[in-house]
Amino acid sequence: MNGVLRSRESYVHMLSVLLWLALLTLLPIPTLAVIDIKVGALVAFDYAGYGPWPPHYTEILSSAVTNINSNVFPEGDIVVSVRNLNDKCSSKDGLIAVVNEFDGSPSDRVDGFIGPGCSEVCKNAAYIVSKEGFNVPMISYACTLDSLSNKDTYSTFARTVSSVGANAVPMTNLVHFMKWERIGIIYRNINLYEEAAAKFKKTLEQTFGNTTSSDMPDGFKVVCYKVWYYDENQDDGKVDMKRAANDILNECKDEVRVFVILAYDSDVVQFLKFASELESFPFAECAFITLEVTSTTVDNSTREYTRGLLSLAQKNPANAMFQELVQYVRTSLNDETAQLDVYSATLYDSLLTYAMAAKHIKEEYYTAHSDASDEDNLAAVTELVKNGTEIVQVITELAAFQGASGMVKFDSNADRIASIEVFQAQVDATTNSVNMVRIFDTDADTGNLELVDGAVFQWNDGSANIPNPRSVWSGQEAVRGEGYPGNHHPGDDPHRSGSHSHPHCPRCFLYLETARSEVT
Repeated sequence: MNGVLRSRESYVHMLSVLLWLALLTLLPIPTLAVIDIKVGALVAFDYAGYGPWPPHYTEILSSAVTNINSNVFPEGDIVVSVRNLNDKCSSKDGLIAVVNEFDGSPSDRVDGFIGPGCSEVCKNAAYIVSKEGFNVPMISYACTLDSLSNKDTYSTFARTVSSVGANAVPMTNLVHFMKWERIGIIYRNINLYEEAAAKFKKTLEQTFGNTTSSDMPDGFKVVCYKVWYYDENQDDGKVDMKRAANDILNECKDEVRVFVILAYDSDVVQFLKFASELESFPFAECAFITLEVTSTTVDNSTREYTRGLLSLAQKNPANAMFQELVQYVRTSLNDETAQLDVYSATLYDSLLTYAMAAKHIKEEYYTAHSDASDEDNLAAVTELVKNGTEIVQVITELAAFQGASGMVKFDSNADRIASIEVFQAQVDATTNSVNMVRIFDTDADTGNLELVDGAVFQWNDGSANIPNPRSVWSGQEAVRGEGYPGNHHPGDDPHRSGSHSHPHCPRCFLYLETARSEVT
């Protein structure tokens, strides 16, 4: 009898439990409060022209999202997602891609943008998103136009690359290292290079303009400042391009032997070809300097006229995070030969930068309002992490953090602080192939250029002697005496000591500090 009662009690208890479970299914289940940050990635899907188009951008951004949601926001209270938008490297199409994101339902809109990669797209798109009614962040991975630093116009814009004008200070360092007191600056008729040329000229003249010394006894001068103007749309555009280049070279050949060429990388190579073919031009006596020309542009087919070219470039990534990104992309594509470049890394870092700023806002706000309800804090932080002005202000205040492109740090204009390397196109004596050889690096502590240990110059005549900046017709001999650095092996300089010293240039640190403080 007792056994039967116990069985009935167990049965009734089981029914009670099942009844409670059934009732629980009818009750609303509380969910974790989550802030969704939807980001539009502006990339050029189908553009084959000039520009820094990161290969495999879908896989790069997938890797970034995975890392951010797992490691930057491990609690899961902020979730980042990305959708790709095609700007076609066109100012018009980029603007359409941005504005279309605000036409639909508010719940479908993006909260911010990464990209674009083209400065012409950035110029208009970054202006629009900063206006009232938009006010969303835009963090570019490759736009380098100098005017984008103007926060009165582009208040919600940031970038994980430095502006093209940021190369002016390392250019100044390079010029003084070489003791070049005469420089020609030739630039394409494109807004990006027009701004860069003006910045370079101003920086060089402000730094050296009043300098007279044993290095520069007659002072420094920019003696050939020319726009390389031609119309790409004409049927004979290439002929017009050559004619325009030759006109400049003929005009400047008796004034200077050192030229800064500001143009797209393939245009720079074309310019050098024209210079080498112009019989009246002393090509073998000249030095040429440019920006962002890499081994993908300079190859064996161009070695006869690219040897000796100096190129200032964003520092190539070589850290563990970048290697992890490369492996992620290769695994995703099932292709162990897939290659990434510096803009692959800065694209990754543009999304990471947004996430780091959002994390900073969340932590600071919750700390400052610890007595407020979670609901109130969540609402406030949700608004702040989607506020372009707030995000960009926080970006300028972020401590340096590790990114795929190296240590990431921003200045007061939300521009990435430059880390520059200088390469020279040199022909390998054994293989007879041309390679971009690293000559200068940026010192991590001072930001100054430092000659790479063991570096040896190789100019377009095959010599290690640094070219004379003046023409023989300008009153100075073409080959200098014993004291000139061109007759000194740069890898064995006895003056090199400490991070503030430079071979042949004990005052370079002073000049650099002057340039940084005076040039705005």
